[in-house]
Amino acid sequence: MRWSDCDPAGILYHAKAFDWFSEARVAWLHGCGLDYYHVLRARGYELLVLEAQASFRVALRPGEPVSVVISVEHLSPTRMGFRYQAVREDQPEHGAEALFGRTQHAFVFQGRAVRLDRHWPEAYQRLLHAAATPGKDLG
Repeated sequence: MRWSDCDPAGILYHAKAFDWFSEARVAWLHGCGLDYYHVLRARGYELLVLEAQASFRVALRPGEPVSVVISVEHLSPTRMGFRYQAVREDQPEHGAEALFGRTQHAFVFQGRAVRLDRHWPEAYQRLLHAAATPGKDLG
């Protein structure tokens, strides 16, 4: 974890958790061949955030090795949900999970909600295939 991720008390600033989740989501999409910036947004698609939450289990401090594991919690033609776990790699004896979170998204094309399975079936099939893969560590 970087110092720039901390609040004045030297622990993870809560809003940074959502940056970590966003970075993990973008990396996950890239791994599916659906790069968020060069494929999805370039074609007019977005994953609009409907809901985001984070629960903090252990204080995280600068220099501690942390990995973010992402998995798909649910996928439908209109929505997608992710689960995130930030894991302290140096303290597995403490259950490792320092924080977890969830985000819920709607598929949007040029500002309008769409059914991705009808609007862009190839992308929906890629997401279905990737969602069947267990969580990825995106350190």
